[in-house]
Amino acid sequence: MAKKKNNKPLLSPATKLGMIALLIPIAITVYVLTFFAWKELQTLPIFEKLVQQKAIEEIQQHFDMKIPEQYIPVYVAAEEKYGVPWTLLAAHHRIETRFSTVKSMVSSAGAEGHMQVRP
Repeated sequence: MAKKKNNKPLLSPATKLGMIALLIPIAITVYVLTFFAWKELQTLPIFEKLVQQKAIEEIQQHFDMKIPEQYIPVYVAAEEKYGVPWTLLAAHHRIETRFSTVKSMVSSAGAEGHMQVRP
């Protein structure tokens, strides 16, 4: 003889609604706290350095030769002081002296130095 199955639900509809009503604010709270924690973590120096490194790698793709790492802080400092985009300075340095790799740092027109500026 087959046993009759008990089709009684484990939770009543009122209990289910109560759990949903409780879980929605908890989920929103967890999401908001996670969002602010992530924003705060992004201000750590390691994250800032990773973002800066990624930006530099993206910029490097547009140059036919890699920008020497030692010049980037100089370009960035000049950008902050004079308002000239550091990428423009790097491009100028690349065109004029191939990032200071040419033998003579004096042009036939009399321009001198790393950026070939006339005295």
